[in-house]
Amino acid sequence: MGENFELIMTLVSIGVISAFGYLIINMVLNLTAVEVTEKARLIGKDTENASHMNGDSLMTTTTYVLTFEADGGERITFRVGRGVYRKYVIGDYGRLTYKRKWFRQFERI
Repeated sequence: MGENFELIMTLVSIGVISAFGYLIINMVLNLTAVEVTEKARLIGKDTENASHMNGDSLMTTTTYVLTFEADGGERITFRVGRGVYRKYVIGDYGRLTYKRKWFRQFERI
């Protein structure tokens, strides 16, 4: 029983360390990325809902997602806040500014 417990704790520890490592690496990559501005069209607006129990109550989290298509045909998806999500409609065309996976702004033209 003791050997199994040690194995499980080792695997859980490796999983937690790996998850934090992934988050840190992504943050560093986003911070060091070059800011890009290009013309793009908003082609999709989606929401992702997740529910979980918090004690005795059910909590729901909504993630807002915008998908743009650059003039070159590349599709880029960003998670944004509710206010940004509500500002734009599908079909809007303008200058999209972003840093790797981080949305900066979208200016209609």
